[in-house]
Amino acid sequence: MRLAEQHTGEPFTTAPAPKAGLLRIALAGSVVVLMMNTQSSSETPGAYLAAGLALLFGALLVFERPGFIVRAEFARPLVDSVLLCMLIAGTGGESSPFFPLYLVAALQVVRAATFVKIFVATAALSGSYLLAVGIAVGNLGDLSPFVMGPRVGFVALFCVVAGALGIETRSLESLNSGLSRTIAIEQGRTRNVEILVSDLGPALGVLDIEGILGWTAGAARSVSEGSYAHVAALEGGSHRTVLAGDPDVCPSWWHPAIQRLVLWSCLEGDTVRSDEPVHGIEGFMAVPVGLAKSEKWGAIVVGGKEFDAEDERILKLLAGTVARVLEAAKDAPGGRDPASRLPNRASLLRVLRRDLVRGRALAVIAVGVDGIRRFGRRRGPVVKDALVRRLGERLAADQRLVFRYEEETFVAVLGGSGESRARAAVSSLERSIAQEAAASAFPLTVSTGIAFAEAGDEDVEGIIETAMRALAAAGERTEGVADVTRSAEGDRRTNGVVRAFVATLETRDPRISDHLRGVAGISRRVGSKLHLSPDQIEVLVLGAMLHDVGKIGVPDHILQKPGRLTEEEFEVIRRHPAQGASMLAPIQDLASALAVVKHHHERFDGEGYPDGLRGGSIPISARIVSAADAFDAMMRDRPYGYGIPREAALEEITRGSGSRFDPEVVAALLETEIEASRSSSAG
Repeated sequence: MRLAEQHTGEPFTTAPAPKAGLLRIALAGSVVVLMMNTQSSSETPGAYLAAGLALLFGALLVFERPGFIVRAEFARPLVDSVLLCMLIAGTGGESSPFFPLYLVAALQVVRAATFVKIFVATAALSGSYLLAVGIAVGNLGDLSPFVMGPRVGFVALFCVVAGALGIETRSLESLNSGLSRTIAIEQGRTRNVEILVSDLGPALGVLDIEGILGWTAGAARSVSEGSYAHVAALEGGSHRTVLAGDPDVCPSWWHPAIQRLVLWSCLEGDTVRSDEPVHGIEGFMAVPVGLAKSEKWGAIVVGGKEFDAEDERILKLLAGTVARVLEAAKDAPGGRDPASRLPNRASLLRVLRRDLVRGRALAVIAVGVDGIRRFGRRRGPVVKDALVRRLGERLAADQRLVFRYEEETFVAVLGGSGESRARAAVSSLERSIAQEAAASAFPLTVSTGIAFAEAGDEDVEGIIETAMRALAAAGERTEGVADVTRSAEGDRRTNGVVRAFVATLETRDPRISDHLRGVAGISRRVGSKLHLSPDQIEVLVLGAMLHDVGKIGVPDHILQKPGRLTEEEFEVIRRHPAQGASMLAPIQDLASALAVVKHHHERFDGEGYPDGLRGGSIPISARIVSAADAFDAMMRDRPYGYGIPREAALEEITRGSGSRFDPEVVAALLETEIEASRSSSAG
């Protein structure tokens, strides 16, 4: 800003008034001394009067009084023309030794800001000399133009040159002032961005990925001063758009031109520009996002003006900071817990889904630390947060992926499902907590529980609940140390049988496992909304995973038939619920799922099969799975549905309320789906 402040007044100024006044006093004094030493008979009182007035004028400038004389710089050459006329006329006219003073006075024409002022000043000084010589000879008609012309012309030429130089100097100075202001403004913008990213960069780490992208889009639009900003991360397809105006007409991530800019900048690893108008917005620039020496995996796109090099530099600064934050957010896609700085509960759910979809088997270790609440009550919330932060650092040592699930509960996620490796991790986690308990001189009791998840498992909530049940059982059995194997053994054995049945079904139809997991997830959410107990939800999910097990006995030509089934073929399909129940009946661990498997095709109005049960006589778990099965099936390709949009599937479920489906189940399903939609939009 210092540069801008130096040029907030006139774009060009000459010497300050006091200095100009001192120069005039010095010249006037010199003139008086010269006149007194020469004692020429040609000198008149008018010459001394002119010198005296020059001394007075100089003194006024020195003391800057009155103000209008100081401000009216253009008046100085006019005053000088009068004083010089008196001086030259009183010291011999054409033979006066003080003619060079006209050239000194002409230098002040530099102050003239316009051609009109230059012309007036030139005419005044030139005419002053002509008038002075005429007064000296007593008759202007006696003057020879061949004698006076060169001197008058020289004075005029000198004035014109001085004025032209003044205008050019003003122009250059004005340009320099404008550039200085621009530089100062850009420096201010850069400093603002630096402050923005340095102050808010650490705070961004608490947000989820969508929140980080949303902040980045807003910051990019603000610092670039464009009308449009868009941020996209190719991995995971996350993106956010911010613009001025109607969001319904903005170019979103789905516009080919925006996708092309993002991909192009990532491939080039540098800034790319486009003049192609999109939805009325012209002028786009894309800056890649990614760490300096790594492959770029996203981009910031701004639009709405002609972006210059400074805009590019500022956006690159922003992109560099955001890249570091987003890299750190890969393990915390749902945000971080502010106290421990560990990834939070939402991040745990996202990471599990991501890793399972990628084909990774996982071991999920729930770690309960009893004593954190007591510590907070005794020492206060600030000291408690410091303890939680230290616990987080110890638990996350050795690049361990650890999440804060609840106030006294942490969750560690390990790749693979080896029991020996999980036991080793449990021992290490317990040692970390014991070390912190010793350092804090406060007793902390540890309990642990494990759940194992196979690759492709979509029931993330079920995996976490299994780990939490194991944790609760461990805490009840022993004081501090869990027998991890026994606490999760029953679940692992049951899960193994379920996986065997699903694997058998997959040999008949590779797509069925996705459908089964989808139905299990929907059923769990609906069951929770209907306030089913944890044991009921466990049975519900088990039944949802096995509800189509009877299709193992359906011939392939019927199971995979793309067109409409005949009456005889449909009768074979109708037998699969009873066949599934018969298959599961001998297996004691799966007995609780029989009701769902047998009755998930019963209708609320009694028109279903195999037993034609009606209303409340249908088990609640079967009513839930019936709606979840239909809803998931409608959104998938055949043979499980028609690939219709989610909204259309919800409308179909609503139309079946009271006839095919239990109205309470339908209401709960609609509510859970609306909540999921809002959560997705907010994220």
